[in-house]
Formats: sequence, C-alpha cells, structure tokens
Amino acid sequence: MSTKNKQVVMVIDDSLLICKEIKKALGDEVFICEAHNGEEAMERIAQYQPDLILLDVVLPDTDGYELFGRLKEVDQNNATIIFLTSKDKDEDVIKGFGVGAYDYIKKPFVHAELQSRVNIHLQLKQQKDELNAQNQELRTSMEKLNYMAFRDGLTGLYNRRYVIGDLSDDIKDHSAEEKKNVLILADIDDFKKVNDTYGHEAGDMTLVCIANIFEAICRKYKVIRWGGEEFLIVLFDVTADEAYRLSEQIRTDVEHFKIVHEDQEFFCTVTLGLQVYQEEEGIEENINCADKALYYGKRNGKNRSVWYDSIKEVAEM
Repeated sequence: MSTKNKQVVMVIDDSLLICKEIKKALGDEVFICEAHNGEEAMERIAQYQPDLILLDVVLPDTDGYELFGRLKEVDQNNATIIFLTSKDKDEDVIKGFGVGAYDYIKKPFVHAELQSRVNIHLQLKQQKDELNAQNQELRTSMEKLNYMAFRDGLTGLYNRRYVIGDLSDDIKDHSAEEKKNVLILADIDDFKKVNDTYGHEAGDMTLVCIANIFEAICRKYKVIRWGGEEFLIVLFDVTADEAYRLSEQIRTDVEHFKIVHEDQEFFCTVTLGLQVYQEEEGIEENINCADKALYYGKRNGKNRSVWYDSIKEVAEM
C-alpha cells in the first residue's frame, strides 16, 4: 500500500488482535504499518519513517521503555510516540511521560477515543512539520542573502562589504606575536586593453580566471574583489618571507596562465603591493599603504611584488 499523501502510523504490538482493532479505529485516513517485536520495529522505522508510533510496553524481545530510546536514536522524522499498554498504574504512566512520550493510552481502549487522540497528535505533528519546513526555508533564504551580501556576483569572491563587516574581527582572531597578518592589494596590469582588444566578455573571463588563481593559492586566507580589476588578499599568521613567496607565486602563475576566449589567446600580468597589518592604523590606512606600494610597482615596470616598507620614504614624499 502506498503512503503517498497519507501520514504514517506504526503500531508496535505483539497482539495481532490489538493491531486489527487499531486499524479499525483509525480507518483509511492514515497508512498503518505493523511491528510485533523490537527487532521488527527497528526495521520498520527505517523503512517507513512514521509520523506517529503506538508502542506497547510489554514486547516479546524487549521492554517498551528501552525500545523508545532506541527508536528515537534512528528516527529521522521526529515521530510522535504514544504508549498504548495494559500497564495502567500511575508509576507506569509517569515513567512513560518521563522517557518523552507524548501520550499514554491504556488498554482496552475505546475506538473513538483512540481515533480522536491519534488524530490530534497527527495534526500537531503536521503543523510542527510545516513550521519546521518554513523555518528551514527561511534559514536557507537568509544564508543565500548573507552569501550574496558579502560575495561578488561575477567571481564569487568576498566583496568590499566583507571588509566593512567581518575582516577586522577575522584579523583580531589571528594575532600570533611571531607571525603577522599581511594585506596584498593586487591589480591586473593594462586591464583596459583586454576589454578594448578582446571585448568585455573576455574581460569578465579574465577576472574569473585570475580570481580562481588567487583562491587556489590562498585557500587558507581571504581573497576579496576590491573593485574593478583590483583584488585584496588577506594573509593570516604568516612571516614576511611566506607572504612574499605567496605574492610571487600568484604573480608568476598569472603571468604564465593562458587565457582562451573563443578563438583568441592572450596573457595577463598583475602587480601586487604588500603591507604588514598594523593594528593601530586600522583597516583603511593599512589598505592605503598596500595601495601606495601597488602603484609604486605600476609606475616602475608592473608585474612585480612590492613591500610598502621598501618604498615608505618615497610614498610619503
């Protein structure tokens, strides 16, 4: 029998007569599956993922209270579990609710009462499932919005909003004394010529290709599309030598990467300005220093990595 468009009720009871009476009471509005011992119950819950379980306390191979815990461990549908048993002492009822059951129905039961109580719990389960689905959809939408807010639409890299929002906190989380945080501002050399010569689609492809090179080399760090053909790379907990080697690896990998667009092939280069992050200066001033190093490199041949400290006196003139 198909479970399509029907909620699923699993009956765990070793009495075939009780199972028959439950089916009579609940009718055809729900799909009912049966298990007559603990082993079968564990198989059925994996197979059917029921919405509600009617669980007897006394079973041939296990105790219902103990089985309750095992069922919850494998249940992927957050089923409502109701004890249905002839054990009707107050301590039995208290124990049933104590392990987490939603209800406790005593045998023998009246058909109308069983149907009514099961239907109420199924309605509540459906409402809870719908609410959970809405919440999950909302969380997914929020995650997408957050991703879009901090990511560049073309390259998928972080955008400038990330710098404003989270970069300062990320840098504070990486403050080992023996190592430094380093900012690298990189710019594609003569990028206007790419657009003018090969077209804007080729220019977009160039940005994506170079962004991928940056990310491949700097997976442990943050790569940001700063704007246009400029990229900001934030290296955490590195030595000056490590930072410079990474910068040079980026530079040489870009220089030797062949960009193919339609039937045309061309190469690009990048110039990079490096600045050891100075916390007292703040994000804006540190980026400004990297920018000065970058444009010193642009004015002096391009396709090179330049430390701000090495041109500090010139930059301040």
